[in-house]
Amino acid sequence: MAGVTAARYEPLLILCGGLSSRMGTPKALLPFDGVSLIHKLIKQTHPNRPVWLAAAGQIYPDTGRAYYLNDALPERQGPLAAILPALKQAHRQGEAGIYVLACDTLLRPEVVIELLSEGSYQPFWQQGITLLADADSGRPHPLMSHWPVALRHDLQTYLTQGKRKVTAWLDTQLCQTIGMPDAWQAVSNFNTPADFEHAVAAAKALPEVV
Repeated sequence: MAGVTAARYEPLLILCGGLSSRMGTPKALLPFDGVSLIHKLIKQTHPNRPVWLAAAGQIYPDTGRAYYLNDALPERQGPLAAILPALKQAHRQGEAGIYVLACDTLLRPEVVIELLSEGSYQPFWQQGITLLADADSGRPHPLMSHWPVALRHDLQTYLTQGKRKVTAWLDTQLCQTIGMPDAWQAVSNFNTPADFEHAVAAAKALPEVV
């Protein structure tokens, strides 16, 4: 259990600064169980784990102990520009890595982190990105992942070159995937009101992970 224990309380970066154009309202503020999604995610994160928010300059209500980080680039230039400052901040604080989670999920952060931590025994853990993938199709979820601070220099170079695409970045890095249970897929992420309605309905059958 040494691998999981060592990474147990590494910071969680929640990505919550997107435009949410297809949803029509900020995903972070979608209501679930009487609270906003961002409040739910922060509350469900272990109290000893630092929670950082990449909100692209927005400040949300009810974010309590969470700490806001500015993106590395202006004008919402994608998740990588949000992840880089978190990697730098983690390095300054002596952390080995960070967990990354997009706010458009009903999954409990610690459930996601526990599953990702299954990869902590592999050399990839400190050398590359560990991410969840659908167990049936293999579809990756780059924004449900663990990133070691060792990647900060390569990521800085990538962004300096004007590159922004997450999938293209992953192609340049060592990656390992952890299979996500099929039942989680319905609540893992959503982009439209219909998607969210479906996720909320599916959550009723998954009280242990939402």
